[in-house]
Amino acid sequence: MLSAKRERALCMALCLLASAVLLLLCSQCSPLYPTNVWPDANCLLTVGRVMREGGVVYRDIYEQKGPTLYLFHALASCISDSSFLGVYVLEVLSFAAVLYLACRMGMRRRSAWAPYCDAVLIGACLLVGGAFSRGDSAEEFCLPYLMAALYIVFLQYGARKGPMQLRALFACGLMAGMVATIKFTILGLFVGLCMTEGILALRAGGMRRALQSAGVFLAGMLTPIALWCAYFAAHGALGDAYAAYIHNNIFLYSDEARTLADAARDIVSAARENVLWVLLASIGLLALMLDRRERMQLRLAVACMAACAFAAVFLLGRTWPYSPLVLGVFAFVGFASAPNRADGMQSVLLRRLASSVSCALALAVALFLSPNAYLRGVEKEALAQTRLAAYVHEGATVLQYNHLDDGLYLASGRLPQQKYFVNLNVDYEEMRSELDRYVQEAIPDYVLVSWNELPARFDRYQLIATDAGYDDQDRINKMLYLYRRK
Repeated sequence: MLSAKRERALCMALCLLASAVLLLLCSQCSPLYPTNVWPDANCLLTVGRVMREGGVVYRDIYEQKGPTLYLFHALASCISDSSFLGVYVLEVLSFAAVLYLACRMGMRRRSAWAPYCDAVLIGACLLVGGAFSRGDSAEEFCLPYLMAALYIVFLQYGARKGPMQLRALFACGLMAGMVATIKFTILGLFVGLCMTEGILALRAGGMRRALQSAGVFLAGMLTPIALWCAYFAAHGALGDAYAAYIHNNIFLYSDEARTLADAARDIVSAARENVLWVLLASIGLLALMLDRRERMQLRLAVACMAACAFAAVFLLGRTWPYSPLVLGVFAFVGFASAPNRADGMQSVLLRRLASSVSCALALAVALFLSPNAYLRGVEKEALAQTRLAAYVHEGATVLQYNHLDDGLYLASGRLPQQKYFVNLNVDYEEMRSELDRYVQEAIPDYVLVSWNELPARFDRYQLIATDAGYDDQDRINKMLYLYRRK
């Protein structure tokens, strides 16, 4: 019989192994793939590479997501500056934390082997859903913090009556702060948590206790935010950070008028593209709501967290295919309070057989159902980015003019020399006018254009190569045009 400490260590090691294998098969960042063809992922790694060389995000290079996400990619570029290998390593660590926390939730009622098998199988279902996309999204790197908050909620509200202990509440605030510095639109789950805590704190100790809970949570949340503010202030970039990450995302990101019909279509599409884990999450949440063995306050908290996270994804702005991934943490809720199946499996042989079957099924799901399997094993030389990079001479400068990063910066080993290195999905006039100026004045040596050729007014460049890359539907359907300065 293993001690509790050794059992946790073994569980952690197994989760790390499972994460490495599942992501090896499902993420385009893994060594089994030639590269990650997703422009969003290439943007993140390009910014990380610039930061590794001493650049300050928002001041020296413009992107719109949170600074912690770019810090992760700066660390990834320290592992590999020419591939997504470093991102894969960070993905493995991140998803292993998700699986481990899910196992710890499941160990509340069951022996260790059952939660591990369930967590790995559910994890595989999560990674083959359309919301996982090609790997390396802001949502993916938020999952450990969302899972940690859910785990703390189960421990606190499930084991004791009343509001959270203050140290646990501080930890939840810290998780919220990490999410806020990755992508603040993902904070919906924490809104639901705060609503529940507010109700419980008011009932337990009135306004004084409610204010104490709010203060402790905010103290935790502001810790990573304050550290980043200090960093940007020290580099004279606090105004740049506010403008790029806060102001432009809120006021310039999208002017599309959303209707309930649009939201309904997004919900149906998300359910269809992520049917496995959506089904698990729906059944699990329903089972938890009906489970009278669990405290009412736990059920209230999880319901509020799920509802607010759902609203943030589908009702508060445009929903991208990868946006629903943050709801995937609720797929682990069902087995967290399930009865101990060990009562019906006293035989060690039966337990090992059940474990083997569950892990084999998870492996089969990842191997055969991943939407990224079409690119698995393809050689780098077969990609448009690699072929076009061969035209870029040593020491040359490169600019992606009219689209997100299509991978030429990485494939050619170049770093952007201009602040605006791609055309982001932001209605930001300065970005577009600067990109035009770079090309009008023929500043970069090479210019890459996607979908359409370079406008005729930029006559200081000549077309030297064309190729076709993968579009958003994973078809080789996106024309790429490479220009060289005359």
